[in-house]
Amino acid sequence: MSPKHLGLAALVATGLTLASWYWLDEREAARAEEAQARAKAEAAQRNAGLNTGLADLFRPVPASSAQAQGTGGNGQQVWLAAGQGGSPGTVPGMPPPDIQPETPQQRAEAEALRKLGYHIDQRYYQMSLGDLRQAANNGDRQALTHLAERYLFALDGKPQDPEHEPGYPYREAAREALRQAYVRGNLHAAAIISESYLLEKRPLDAAAWNLVARRAGDTLSADWFVGTKDYQQLNESQRSEANRMAESLWADLEARRQAKG
Repeated sequence: MSPKHLGLAALVATGLTLASWYWLDEREAARAEEAQARAKAEAAQRNAGLNTGLADLFRPVPASSAQAQGTGGNGQQVWLAAGQGGSPGTVPGMPPPDIQPETPQQRAEAEALRKLGYHIDQRYYQMSLGDLRQAANNGDRQALTHLAERYLFALDGKPQDPEHEPGYPYREAAREALRQAYVRGNLHAAAIISESYLLEKRPLDAAAWNLVARRAGDTLSADWFVGTKDYQQLNESQRSEANRMAESLWADLEARRQAKG
């Protein structure tokens, strides 16, 4: 797991969906979602000791706010990357979004992620889904990563979202995009895949991908995972199976790298 995503397992354990992104069409809906997001962040802090869930990385800008900034006027979702510049602005009649300044520890964690190849420029958060898919199809590492994040945390299981496509295999498509991002240099992608399985309550797959993350050098993510309840509940036979699975996953990723050249 990544330092920026450490709240995930705690949220899974309490039955909450991690730092979900929402399309906010009406002011009252926006208020409700803001309150829910704050509640989830507080739950993550209580259970994990750190408020470092996906809300720290991504949050949607309400449509009325985006239009006030001159963006999103065509109705498309606008995203804000916390800690990467920009401001979501203030929606009339609503409290300002609760975005706290980065602490020195968070900055250090962000730098560690950048060294692993995880960094997404602000412009990707403002792309329409179609443009993001096109950039991902062209092999853009940042687009592949953020497309996977949107699939996993904004669209999967969200039929109310205007961009939701019924029957689309969001989880599988997200994991494939992350594999491609890994091959192109985002080594933190392995930890994100691990998180996706943890959210799906598949700890064996999560453990296997966490072993890949450790082997790739994502030590903070790997160290955190082995302290989770999900990992501690795996027996020796399951851990051995996770090791076997990890070897196969590693071989597949290396083969992809060599084929890519």
